[in-house]
Amino acid sequence: MREGRRDWAWLTVTLVASDLGAVLLAFWLAAVLVWRTGVGINGGNDSDWLVLAMVPVLGLIFFAQGLYEPANLLVGAREFAGVFRASAYGLLAITVITFVLRWPLSRSWTVASWALMTGLVIALRFGIRRVAAALRRRGRLTERAVIVGADEDSIALAEQVNQPGSGMRVVGILDDYIPTGTQLPGGLRVVGPSSSLMETTSRLQVHDAIIAPQALPWETLRELILVSATRANGLQVHLSAGFYDMLTAGVRFSERSHVPLLTLRKARLSPVERAVKAVLDRGLATVLLLGLSPVLLVMVAWQRRHAEPSLLDRRRVLGARGATFDLLSFHSSAPFDSNLLAKLPGLLNVLRGQLSLVGPRPLTEAETRTLPSMPLTTIQPGLTGPWRQAADPTEQATLDVYYVRSYSVWLDVAVLFERAMVRLRPFAKRCLDLAGATLLLLLSAPIVCACLAAVWIESGGPLIHRRRVIRRGGGTFDAFKIRTMVRDADRILREDESLRSAFSASNKLASDPRITRVGRWLRRLSLDEFPQLVNVLRGEMSLVGPRMITQAELPEWGASGRLLLSVRPGLTGLWQVSGRQLLSKAERIRLDAEYVRRMSLRLDLMILARTLLAVASGHGAY
Repeated sequence: MREGRRDWAWLTVTLVASDLGAVLLAFWLAAVLVWRTGVGINGGNDSDWLVLAMVPVLGLIFFAQGLYEPANLLVGAREFAGVFRASAYGLLAITVITFVLRWPLSRSWTVASWALMTGLVIALRFGIRRVAAALRRRGRLTERAVIVGADEDSIALAEQVNQPGSGMRVVGILDDYIPTGTQLPGGLRVVGPSSSLMETTSRLQVHDAIIAPQALPWETLRELILVSATRANGLQVHLSAGFYDMLTAGVRFSERSHVPLLTLRKARLSPVERAVKAVLDRGLATVLLLGLSPVLLVMVAWQRRHAEPSLLDRRRVLGARGATFDLLSFHSSAPFDSNLLAKLPGLLNVLRGQLSLVGPRPLTEAETRTLPSMPLTTIQPGLTGPWRQAADPTEQATLDVYYVRSYSVWLDVAVLFERAMVRLRPFAKRCLDLAGATLLLLLSAPIVCACLAAVWIESGGPLIHRRRVIRRGGGTFDAFKIRTMVRDADRILREDESLRSAFSASNKLASDPRITRVGRWLRRLSLDEFPQLVNVLRGEMSLVGPRMITQAELPEWGASGRLLLSVRPGLTGLWQVSGRQLLSKAERIRLDAEYVRRMSLRLDLMILARTLLAVASGHGAY
């Protein structure tokens, strides 16, 4: 607990120093741009004292905007929106002070310093956020938490919160119906009843409590809310997402005959929000169309030359106020293979005002009949939006309402940034695959030739073993390996019951009699896997990914099978650098699922580096 507080204290000191440096640098750069080298408001150093006097004023404004409170840091766009507001208030403060003191104020310097200050503070804080994210993946800057109420949803919530880098770690669950000490799925344990919330959190040095309303009776929920609101012990109490987060974002207090009421607000934007959103939509749509126009021309020319039956698809969907329109998309993304490029004609719908870049999910009239609630038609639907985070239509509808209730221009920017990262990560990963596989193939060619010659001398052909495995999306392909077993290995396994039962337990045999003498050395040094670099170049595999499996192994993955089918299998992976064949089947599945959830270019590079060490040591290989 003390270490966590020390980490947050260091983060606060770093942010204060970063903001101070950014403000002073912004003032100096503004002076350089407007006049000459040196700081000053009216072009001379006689006003330096006034500039320096503004620093503590800006510091107070930054504190007042909550820019050093942990709740506003490291996640979401709230921190950056606060920086924008604080800079604007600082600009206003400078104007007022210089007016009161009757000091000449350069408008050019004021505007330049405000723009530079906003940009520099946001840029430095973004860099600090990336460093803090790396520390969180190592368990630093992480708060301990408990969950109140045990059911399937709260256990799933705990597993999601416990993902590395989340900034929170669930250390136990409070529940009135399950005995204290009971072990729950995911390594969780019941640490007491809900009535012991304050005592348990103090004993376990917990800073946060997450209440799962659906897992508690109303009386218990009311008591917990009252206790947490009136006890001054520093415990932060949260309600898990669902109905309640929509309620708090979309109600107002009213009164009828001295009866307090909560009145639900309609899920719609204000006139100002609609105007800002329209400017953002049309501006970005124009930039995207102009920037991608060469790609669009190539697609149109290609498809016309190859006599595509239809260039555009038109899907009739509901727009704002229930009006229908044709949502445009390319019939095919040829000659490219990209869902994103196929949706580019939708930008024309954005320019027409029928569609938004970010908004609720576009629905046809037929789709609206299957929803449990009415479609959200108070604003234009969006090409993307928070609804893309869910697959269930009901969850998508909930996210749509939450988006409108919580709308700000920063939310649109945050959604667009996240979607851009989602699109760029696979591209960056594919570039890494192509560059890495090409380099490794060139370097390993002599070694592979020597290995193939050794196999031929010992046992003849075939030299390459083809294993039929599952590819991304559910199809199959042949994964190539240098043959390390005798030619009739599959027949031996089928006929030997003891080997078959041992193999079914972990899909590996520690002392497999089917492996040849050369094959044992190839496996120990992982040289048999070099031909899979060809699979990587063909786009069937990735350098880093989950372990490739056969169609017969897929049921063993259970609910995690959907994660497996969303990415390419890998030549190496998290399981490879965490013990290789020494791991149980369940542990390998867990590590593969964890990799898919955490997948990033940084993680891939880390795994590749650790793979070299694992291969060199030979640990866990057989």
